[in-house]
Amino acid sequence: MKPTLSLIIIGALLLSGCLHNIPSIGEYTENKIGCPIEKQKMRVADSGSYASRIGWQEKTYKLENGNWVYIEPDSKNCLIHWEVNPEGIIVGYKLEGSCR
Repeated sequence: MKPTLSLIIIGALLLSGCLHNIPSIGEYTENKIGCPIEKQKMRVADSGSYASRIGWQEKTYKLENGNWVYIEPDSKNCLIHWEVNPEGIIVGYKLEGSCR
């Protein structure tokens, strides 16, 4: 086998193994429940984030139960509405759009 073909095959195998570790949007959001919203805000504000690349401006709204919602753009046509308690902890979420 030629060295170039070997490298391509090895690269493809390594890449396919890495892709299995990418969490689904459901796994991602479920794992954030119980975490401080400040960590999400820092992630969204990072210069390499999708939100930064599209020029996203922070959006929030209040809920009648005393909690509030922080909206995070996950990808094109997918928003995550993080429900946050008064202590700043994520207690739930709602997906809006065509999230995958």
